[in-house]
Amino acid sequence: MSKAFVELTGDIAEVIISAPPLNLFDLATVADLEVALAETGALVRDGRARAMILRAEGDVFCAGVDVHEFQGLSSSEGAAFMARLLTLTQGIEALPVPTMAVVHALNLTIGFELTLGCDLLWAAEEASFGLVEATVGLTPGAGGTQRLAARAGVARAAEFVMTGDVYPARELQEWGVVNRLRPAADLLAEARAFTSRLAAGPTVAFAVAKRLLQATRDHGVAAADALTPRETGPTFATRDAAAGFASLLEKGPGQAIFEGR
Repeated sequence: MSKAFVELTGDIAEVIISAPPLNLFDLATVADLEVALAETGALVRDGRARAMILRAEGDVFCAGVDVHEFQGLSSSEGAAFMARLLTLTQGIEALPVPTMAVVHALNLTIGFELTLGCDLLWAAEEASFGLVEATVGLTPGAGGTQRLAARAGVARAAEFVMTGDVYPARELQEWGVVNRLRPAADLLAEARAFTSRLAAGPTVAFAVAKRLLQATRDHGVAAADALTPRETGPTFATRDAAAGFASLLEKGPGQAIFEGR
C-alpha cells in the first residue's frame, strides 16, 4: 500500500500521508509523495481539483525522517537527499490553487516543512510542531528554516531551529504560523468545509494572488508591486470575472458562481 496518496473529494485533492505507526519518511514515502503531488498537479491542470488539503492518518502527523536514511551519507549524497525533500515543499507551493495543511497531532521535521509549503495551516488544539534536526546534528533541509522565518520572523525561527524543541500549536498560532486552531474532533470536517469555499472561488485570481504573495515574501513589496499590473490584468478577461461582474449587477455581492476559468 502506498505511504502517500491522493484522493479527490469533490473538487478538492486530498494528499494523505499514511505510513504507520509514526508516518516516518523513508525513501518509499518520499517516492509515494512525489507521485501523489504529480497526480495532484494533473488534477489541477485538468480543472478537476481547485484546492488541495495535505493531511495524515494515524496518531501522529509525522515523526520526521527515518534516521536510517541519513546514516552513512556523504556530503554530496546528503545534499542530494535534502534537495529531493525540498522539491516536495516547492511542489506544494507551486500548485496554482489554494492549499491547506490540516495537522491533527505531533508534526516534526519534514512533516512540518511540508505544511509550511501550504498557503494555510490549521491545527488541532493539542497538536505540536518541531524542527528537531539539531538533536541529531543536522539542520532542516526541506525549506523549513526560511519558511518559518517568513511567517514568524528570523529571531523566532532561530530559537525554534537551534533549540530543537517541540512547540504547542497555540504558541505557533500566536506567532502567526498556524492560521486557526480547532478541537481535534472537528478539525478535518471544518477544514474541508473552509477549503470547499476556496475551491468554489475564482481559481485564476487565486493563482495570481499566490504569485504576488510569494513575490512579497521572497523579494518584498516593491517587487510585488512591479508584477501586479502584469499579473492582475489577465484576470479581467476570465470567465469567472465576467460571471462575477454580471452577478454583482443582477443579484448583489457574494452571489457569483465561478467555474475556475
